[in-house]
Amino acid sequence: MDPYHRIPPRYKSAILGLLISIIGTPPLLADDVSLYLTGLNPPAPNVLFVLDESSSMGNGQPSRRDQLISAMRSIIRDPSMTNVNAALLGYTTTSFHSNSLSLNARTGDFKKIGDNSTTFIREINGLQHIAFTPTVKALEAAVDWFHRDRTFTDTSGATMASPITGDPADNWCRPNHIVLLSDGEPRNTNDRIHYDQQGYGLTSYEGEDCEADTETAWHSGTCAKEIVHWAYTHDFAENDAGWRGKQNITTSTIGFATDSTAENFLRSLVGDNGGGGRFYSATDSAQIISAFQNILTTAQQSITYAYTAPTIPFNQDNAAVSGDRIYVPMLVPTATQFWEGNLKSYTISTDAASSDIVLSDAHNDPIIDTNYEFVSSQDHWSSSPDGGDPLVNGAAAHMGEGIASRKLYTNMDEEDPHLPLSNSANLVSTTNTHITHDDLGVATDAEKNELINWITWNWTAPTPPPDEDPAPSREGSMGAPIHTHPAVVRYGNDNVIYLPTSEGVLEAIDARTGTELWAFMPKDLLPNISLIKTNTASSIPYYGLDGPLTIYKVGAKTMAIVGMRRGGKSYYMLDISDKDAPVFIAQITDSHPSTAGDAFDGLGQTWSKPFHANVFVGGTLSDVLIFGGGYDTHQDSTTMREPEGDDEGSAIFIVDASDGRLLQKLSNSTTGISGMNNAIAADVVPFDMNRNGIVERIYAADVGGRIIRIDIPESATGSLTGGVIADINAGVGANEFRRFFNTPEIGYYNKNGMQHLAILIGTGNRTKPLDTSVTDRFYMIKDPHVWTAPASYDTVTESNLYDATDNLIQDGSASQRTSENNELATKQGWFINYRSSEKSYSEAVLYNYAVMFTTFSADISNNLSVCEAEGTTGTSRFYAINMVNGTAMFPDLDGDGSLLNIQDRSKELNMRGLPPTANLVFPENGAGMLSTSVKAMVALEEVAEWPNQLIPIWWEEVIPE
Repeated sequence: MDPYHRIPPRYKSAILGLLISIIGTPPLLADDVSLYLTGLNPPAPNVLFVLDESSSMGNGQPSRRDQLISAMRSIIRDPSMTNVNAALLGYTTTSFHSNSLSLNARTGDFKKIGDNSTTFIREINGLQHIAFTPTVKALEAAVDWFHRDRTFTDTSGATMASPITGDPADNWCRPNHIVLLSDGEPRNTNDRIHYDQQGYGLTSYEGEDCEADTETAWHSGTCAKEIVHWAYTHDFAENDAGWRGKQNITTSTIGFATDSTAENFLRSLVGDNGGGGRFYSATDSAQIISAFQNILTTAQQSITYAYTAPTIPFNQDNAAVSGDRIYVPMLVPTATQFWEGNLKSYTISTDAASSDIVLSDAHNDPIIDTNYEFVSSQDHWSSSPDGGDPLVNGAAAHMGEGIASRKLYTNMDEEDPHLPLSNSANLVSTTNTHITHDDLGVATDAEKNELINWITWNWTAPTPPPDEDPAPSREGSMGAPIHTHPAVVRYGNDNVIYLPTSEGVLEAIDARTGTELWAFMPKDLLPNISLIKTNTASSIPYYGLDGPLTIYKVGAKTMAIVGMRRGGKSYYMLDISDKDAPVFIAQITDSHPSTAGDAFDGLGQTWSKPFHANVFVGGTLSDVLIFGGGYDTHQDSTTMREPEGDDEGSAIFIVDASDGRLLQKLSNSTTGISGMNNAIAADVVPFDMNRNGIVERIYAADVGGRIIRIDIPESATGSLTGGVIADINAGVGANEFRRFFNTPEIGYYNKNGMQHLAILIGTGNRTKPLDTSVTDRFYMIKDPHVWTAPASYDTVTESNLYDATDNLIQDGSASQRTSENNELATKQGWFINYRSSEKSYSEAVLYNYAVMFTTFSADISNNLSVCEAEGTTGTSRFYAINMVNGTAMFPDLDGDGSLLNIQDRSKELNMRGLPPTANLVFPENGAGMLSTSVKAMVALEEVAEWPNQLIPIWWEEVIPE
């Protein structure tokens, strides 16, 4: 097929029709993570650091105190720790000659680390090393600090407030932790004389006699275990309405350069018979950091939400088809950073009687129900049903299965970047000396090896304390394809499926067995292995490689280029001609020069799918990739279009398809195409007008609401021109700022001597899918310059468009219909308003005057507390309207089959969750011939049907005269 035309010039069987709609030019999906788990905003766990300030902390070179300060600074500055509600309690005695406690609540009441880092750093710098170690009294004071019915006053006389306060709905899921760090056993002045067997005066706690501590000298640790065990088992809110679950305190301990006696004491305070936490041994600042990170990560992981799992229906946009196999990616949203996913293999076929598309499993049973939700099935890579669990069976089950070591590659060898990735210099392995501590963001060999073993399936989880479940094995899991799509490549008799995931890898999966052949993780993402391993609570996932994947041919070579979308600002290009020995070719990014030394300045987050084409660049016909400049995260917070535009993404890039060299950047500054001010996140639309295999036009839509046209000379002579041909936000206010994230669909109109191209596109802010402040719209905008570049690029604005929302051309009185038609004739297109919160999440599809698209309206709960999250429900709709005037075309969309009216413009789909793109299917009958109808389908739901008119469907003949 000719890749530059919007619809291929031939008739398609049912399977081929679905295949083209899936892998031809799939639309960019919505930024929908906030739809999956609405209200997910992790509350900060309460963590009290109880820090030893005894004289022995001054020992060592550098001193233990200085090493503790260094470690604590690192923890406070760690971005993953910003959402921790913390306080510092330093403890010692006032001197060697006094038995008076010194309990210093250094930072005052509990504070969010991220909002008070300066305060924390200042107080950490003031840590001292004075006298003795009254650990028991420090633990008693720490528990009193949490207790709302008691008063804790430090040595200065300041009274501290319990962090377990406030509205239960905003607090019940916050875990409470005490972290005790000490370098010795508990001691006080005159222990033996005054406090033998009495733990600094304590013989009982909360009415229970304390068992004498036999580990420490003079039994000076007596009652410490009883204190932390009571705090671990007690419910601090047991008598208060509204609190859910037990409000208890978990205590963990860190022994810093301790002897065996002190270590045994600190170990006795943890586990199920103590404070419930874990003991960590540390001999330097790096190990203190590791201990604190593990404790704080556990604290954040233990946040327990009340939430319902979201519904994610089957979406054919996400799947890939090869022959009679359909490969379906799946994901499971969670309240943590690392989302897991899967890929499963099913059968796709046509029902001989109904000509419907059928998806079935290894036993020919259906894989989805009437709501297009997955049911229990057995994919072709498995030997038993999955129970309807997306993470069971499939390719995920084969991850690490029977493999001694994972073939995980990275682009490590920068001296010879075109070495096969299978070369040992590029293998992610503990024996690869090219991989340094800095590459992984760690300080020690032990940390480096642990991360490498974890990501390569060689990791053995440490034995947990008796009260904790064992850590899950790395085998049998894979990253989630959040917004990515698989692609299938044939190698002789073998097929390989390529799929980017949230693990930060490009997977290469054997289509026959479902096993991973190899995976590629860019060097830039190696430091994030630690992030996905610790997997803390989060309102958004770690995206990894979450961008578009393009597979294409350059001569005899098969190439792949993958973007990052929300994961970053790079594309990665690989030569995958040999399925077992991929070669890293180039990284295209704003922070590194290309292989030719040209910087991709202004490249934003890589959302736009590169399009492979032949184009004249600088007078030379070139094999290129074309893509939009990407997304600028500045747009996440803007409410109206700013005059200065975006710093990133406001360009179109043309690169060499074989090595990623920048050939041309189309922008205001480089080519003088005025009006290219905002990010182009969507795929661009290249056009080959005369079907000679050379692209001479590009259409693009930006997030500022503009449509841009670029005209490229089709020979070695001539000049490139371009400009903004439509701007829907010219002169509008904040509540009228509409954004284009979809790829435009282009149709051709030729009737009664009138010609124009119809640009068809809907709006919707993908970064804020729950926002209702803007009424989004669908547009038809005319471009009258069909065959040649215009002398000037005139801009269509909203004032030039007809408001077709009320459908008066169809539903009005006779005089209204005449008046409205006359007004429409004077306009440069039309628009219709959506319902509240309704947004376009797919590109439009055009056939025989009917423009078809889907929308989604989220149902937003206003009653969620910070401890609640839920899968968003909502309404999915299919629209089919007349390209010429926005009227209805199918009388049965409203279910009554009556005369056409406004209700027949759309129908509610029988699915929950984001709907896929509508697609055309040209079914076969039982004899293998084309049937007598053409169907429009969303997922597998038939939404419209025409008689098969056997009309040609080149793009410029989609609308027959």
